[in-house]
Amino acid sequence: MNEDMFDRWWCRFERAASLLSGRLDDPPSLAELASAAAVSPFHFHRIWRALTSETVGQTILRLRMEASQELLLVEGAKVTETATALGFGTPQSFARAFRRHTGLTPSEHRSSQPSVAEKGTRDMKVSIDRRGEIVVVALRREGKPYTELNATFARVWSWAEATDTLKDLNGIYGIPLDDPATVADEELRYDAGLALGVTSAPEPFRVLRLPAGEYACLRHFGSYDGLEAATQHVVGEWLLSSGREPADFPTFHNFINDPDQTPVDELMTDILVPLKGRPV
Repeated sequence: MNEDMFDRWWCRFERAASLLSGRLDDPPSLAELASAAAVSPFHFHRIWRALTSETVGQTILRLRMEASQELLLVEGAKVTETATALGFGTPQSFARAFRRHTGLTPSEHRSSQPSVAEKGTRDMKVSIDRRGEIVVVALRREGKPYTELNATFARVWSWAEATDTLKDLNGIYGIPLDDPATVADEELRYDAGLALGVTSAPEPFRVLRLPAGEYACLRHFGSYDGLEAATQHVVGEWLLSSGREPADFPTFHNFINDPDQTPVDELMTDILVPLKGRPV
């Protein structure tokens, strides 16, 4: 397949993948997925399988199992709550699926590994994902630490509500532009953005294009307080030993679920480091 055409298909189906990963507890219908990818429902499944080497059902199960393995390691996590959070009808159906996928019961998995807090960063799994271009409406905040960002995101959210574009929300993104361990708080810059399907916005908002290409991706589970350490792991440890080079674009975060609607220990955030293409 022509590389440009391949990227175009990835860009379209990435919208469907983002919709799917954000609703593992209540997967979107074929019509919703096909609409997100702007393709006929008659052809969606075959194209999805060609791009991912999985059926949609296999993707849902894999993502649920990956999420459940992390959630079960959170201190105080219960099997019943994990099953419900990921959309299984009963704890028994979750336990059967978990055992088929991992060879262990949920309880055996939890007792066989250290907790998330104990694991630190050495066992974090970084994958290389190809993503399409994402256009976001963003608001920049300057001169404050990378904490208590809700008010900044809320201003973008309110604008989207007022302009009737929130109905097209396809992702929540944060772009920390500086290293908080090196740059003074009063000089830090942060862009809080929403993917709304629009290409223009009035001041003080700006439109940013998150480029298509390959990304080092680490899914972080739990409190946003751990994002800086996890981000440093990807850039400072994984990248340096990977043989890959970072592209000329900042690392950014894709917040998979809504923090206003999600318990802290169930929050999921993809840390994304753009990579240069491999030499031919």
